[in-house]
Amino acid sequence: MYAAHFPITENHPDLGRAMDIAMGYVYGTGLIDRFPNPEMLVATAISNAWKAGVRHPIALANAGIVCAERTARRGSCQTFQMLV
Repeated sequence: MYAAHFPITENHPDLGRAMDIAMGYVYGTGLIDRFPNPEMLVATAISNAWKAGVRHPIALANAGIVCAERTARRGSCQTFQMLV
């Protein structure tokens, strides 16, 4: 499916749904070409939202989308930097 995978301890169907939604948006809007490794960036943002207690797939996807848009605009995303 995607190059980025969630840890086995976080194996939940809503994570996959959120990733599908967010990556569909990233591909559809052309953000995919604006920064390296977009799948890892989106997966990290979704994972951080999950760890913060967000459970709805659309809310999780939104976290990934917002991070992708901010990264495309500014060149970095705080959510991604926190994990690295």
